[in-house]
Amino acid sequence: MMNEHLSLYLRYLDVERGYARNTINTYALILEHFLRFLSKQGKTVRRAGKQELGEYVLVLRQQRQNSSKSIRLKLQAIKGFFVFLNEHTRSLKRSPFGKQDFRYKVEYREAESLSEGQLHALLDAVEVRQQQVQEGLNTRTGKTTLWQKRVFAAGRDLCLLTLLASTGLRICEALGIRDTDIDFVDKSILIRGKGKKIRKVFFDLPELEQRLLSYIQTWRSLKLDHEYLFVSTKQYRPLTARGVQTLLKEYLRAAGLRLSVSPHTIRHTFATVAIEKGANIKAVSQILGHANCSITIDLYTHLSNEHLREVMQKCNPLCSVEIPLEERIEMRKKHLAYLEKTG
Repeated sequence: MMNEHLSLYLRYLDVERGYARNTINTYALILEHFLRFLSKQGKTVRRAGKQELGEYVLVLRQQRQNSSKSIRLKLQAIKGFFVFLNEHTRSLKRSPFGKQDFRYKVEYREAESLSEGQLHALLDAVEVRQQQVQEGLNTRTGKTTLWQKRVFAAGRDLCLLTLLASTGLRICEALGIRDTDIDFVDKSILIRGKGKKIRKVFFDLPELEQRLLSYIQTWRSLKLDHEYLFVSTKQYRPLTARGVQTLLKEYLRAAGLRLSVSPHTIRHTFATVAIEKGANIKAVSQILGHANCSITIDLYTHLSNEHLREVMQKCNPLCSVEIPLEERIEMRKKHLAYLEKTG
């Protein structure tokens, strides 16, 4: 019965709440683990109370060593499930969550990003890989199927990472792109974001356009039975976020960069660099698919270390370089306008 209720809840999130497929899959894993925990405790959801919830939090903290952010997400999923059961079924009389219960505090962390130099080093590593496998294919005698797949994968990786770096897409958004989403006249792509909201990003940037068109030409020659653009070389099924993280680590290692970098780090890099170069925050917010500008401001109006270094070198009292008066006035106007909007 509980599995049936879980299926109903997941369908409710999809149809009525419009949650993204990745979010629904995450909630399913969280709730399945919670239900197994209750079962081991000899409890049902109907009989679960604050004590069981507290014990589950201890398991997440001490045994599974989850971060505060992960625990808060899991509690949010469980609370939503209880509310659904309470309001839509007869299996639960009331939710064990009170208004002030389990408001888990999450430590603040600034969005991590790469420098422009590091980002270029990463893309260079993919280009080197592409050249190597192409040379391997050209000099290969006999069966070439494996090398052809390697060439395809390198072209795909270069296209995908260039797309992420140029547009700031979430990895799930990029992997959800289908052939029919691309408008070659307008040079734009329709993106399905959080809550199934649709927005448009543009690819008329020389490097991105060339790499995208080259990859699509190869992709179409495969004549696949689905429209998803980014695929694995194993049966050419749609690529997964986990698969992207695996291949990304190979390129990070080749570029001499830290392996903790994720596709989301590339998204942060796009936003940070765009704002530091003077991009309009509202425009960046729309490109990123944020619900409102305040999210963009909270996440990305910090400055990179290199920018801080430049400010210290240029504007400290001991610096002998004189900044022209007109430039100082213009900078002050921009700063005051920004403070007025955000403060």
